[in-house]
Amino acid sequence: MKMLIKKDEEPFFYKFLSIAKEIIRKNKRYTPVFYGDDEKLYLVCNNYAAVYDFQSNLLLDDELREFGKIPYELSQLPNGDMKLAKAEHFSCQESYLIAVRNFFKHAGYMSKKVFSVDKGDPYKIPKIVEVTQRWISEEDNKILDKIGFPDIYMLDAERVDEFITLAGDWNPYYLAACDQTELNGGQTTITLTVYFNIKNDPKKSAVDQQEMELVQQPTNYDEFEDMDVEEPEVEVVEDDYQEEEQLDALLEDTVVPEELEDDFDPMRA
Repeated sequence: MKMLIKKDEEPFFYKFLSIAKEIIRKNKRYTPVFYGDDEKLYLVCNNYAAVYDFQSNLLLDDELREFGKIPYELSQLPNGDMKLAKAEHFSCQESYLIAVRNFFKHAGYMSKKVFSVDKGDPYKIPKIVEVTQRWISEEDNKILDKIGFPDIYMLDAERVDEFITLAGDWNPYYLAACDQTELNGGQTTITLTVYFNIKNDPKKSAVDQQEMELVQQPTNYDEFEDMDVEEPEVEVVEDDYQEEEQLDALLEDTVVPEELEDDFDPMRA
C-alpha cells in the first residue's frame, strides 16, 4: 500500500506529513512509530506525537483516506512530493504500541482548549508558557509555524491523577497544538494535532526559553493585547516561510468557508 501526496492536491495532508517529517528529523536518534487506525494516522517520536484525523460524510472521500491498521514509513521524493508506504512491521514492541494507543485515547478527551496563537508572532513561545505554565522549546517554533494558527490544548488540571492512572507513565504536563479545516461545504472535516513533551517535562533543564518583559502577569491570553510591550527586532528570512505561505494559499483555495452548525471540538472527536 502506497500513497503519493502532492502539495497542490492535498495541502492539509501534505502539511501534516511535512510536520511529521520535521519531528522525525529533529529526533534522528529515535525510531518513529507511525501507524494508521482507520480514518486516523498517528506518529510518536521521542517527546512528540501527532495525529491526522480525516472525517467525511462523503463515501468517496472516506474511501480515499482509510489508513487501515498498519505501520507506515514516510519519505519525500526529489520533486517534493510525500510518499507514505506500508512498513514491513511495527518499529516497536507490542507493549509500547499499546502504551502509545493508550496515550492518544486518554489525551484526546481529557484535554481542554486554553487559547489560540498566531502564526509569525515572535512572542508566541513566551505567551504559551505564560498562559499554560507549561514549557515549550524555542526549537519548536518551526513546527508551530507549519501548523499555522493552532488552538493550544493542555490536560485538564482536575484530571491529572485520572490521566496518570489510566494513561500510565506519559507526562501529564504535555501541550497540544491543534488545527482544523473543512472541505465540501462542511461535509469533510480534517484535524491535525501535535503533542509536545509527552514523555518528560523539559522545564527543569531547558536553557533556550525566550524571555519577555511584561507590564503585569496576566491570567489569560486576551490581556496581552493591552500590554505595552516593546516589539523585538525580528530577522525575516523569506525562505523559512515560503513553504508555509504556499500551503496557506492552497488551503484558502481548497477550504469552503462554511462553518459547522454544532460546536465541534476536534480534540474530543
